[in-house]
Amino acid sequence: MSWRIDTQKTAVLLIDLQEKLLSVIEDRDRVVHKAVQLVKLAKLFSLPLYITEQVPEKLGLTCKEVLEEVGDTPRIWKNTFSAASVLPSDLPKTILIGGIETHVCVRQTVYDLRMREKVLYVLGDVVSSRNRLDHQLGIEEMRQDGVLISSVEAVGWEMIVKAEGEIFKKFLSILK
Repeated sequence: MSWRIDTQKTAVLLIDLQEKLLSVIEDRDRVVHKAVQLVKLAKLFSLPLYITEQVPEKLGLTCKEVLEEVGDTPRIWKNTFSAASVLPSDLPKTILIGGIETHVCVRQTVYDLRMREKVLYVLGDVVSSRNRLDHQLGIEEMRQDGVLISSVEAVGWEMIVKAEGEIFKKFLSILK
């Protein structure tokens, strides 16, 4: 099996990036900035994009910065901590994951999707929790269990493959 990210078999999943939740999240601005970059990369590489919202009637909608970038991409409402049960059964093999909170919804989703034999990249710069320790423990646990922890920039460079052409120019503008 190749370790390379095949854009033909990859999707992006953003979990619960809702303003009400983000208002108490450690490094909120970084998480949102990197989530927007990830959405732009998903568009550039034509990756399917899935966005969940935890009980939006109580916690509100996805933050405006992400909504502005995703356009009319439908959001999936959930009332479970794991997003796995509300995602389509025919998800691509590889999923790039960002969202909040690292140690709750992200972690539970990762473990449930592993049961569906998905290859998961948790993007450490697009996940966080209310406090740093919970975030760090969530990342550490997943890493010890063999989950791939990466970053938006690292997976972006993996997907671009070569340094030439119009797509490469657009790619560079996204990472600025």
